[in-house]
Amino acid sequence: MADGTIITSVTDALAIGSNIIESANNEIVYLYPSPLLVLASQLGLAERTKLFIQKGGHVRGIADFSYLYIKEIQQRLDTGAHVRYFSQYQGIFMLVGDRNESISSMSIDVEGLSIDTPLVALWSDNPTYAEYLKSTFEMLWKQSVPAEQRIEELLKEGPQDV
Repeated sequence: MADGTIITSVTDALAIGSNIIESANNEIVYLYPSPLLVLASQLGLAERTKLFIQKGGHVRGIADFSYLYIKEIQQRLDTGAHVRYFSQYQGIFMLVGDRNESISSMSIDVEGLSIDTPLVALWSDNPTYAEYLKSTFEMLWKQSVPAEQRIEELLKEGPQDV
């Protein structure tokens, strides 16, 4: 058991996220800024998540998204993931697999986010830390709204950020 490692690149964080998805059996929860969802898709995490769901896994995610990211969010919904919208956070991300393994960061610069953007994240296989993150996720989940509702609102408003 390694317990924890500091991660310093978006590429490494997404690779670890991919490994967490691959090793999970039952449940994945995530909180991602929308630009990070795009990068995750480009690196195959959306496809891995889809396969996880097809094998009977459950996925729930929270994202702060605007009109620009409707397509990305809809793709997640189409895979069977449950996604909600929460606008009260900035630059936080976390991914927890089966309440055992996690990666999280409290500060990521989402402006101009790319795979080369530096970050500081913590990967951990400590179930106590994973449970802490999961309980934080559950608190935000209760305060968020279904992504479908947010998409409907954004479509009524029209593109304001493209």
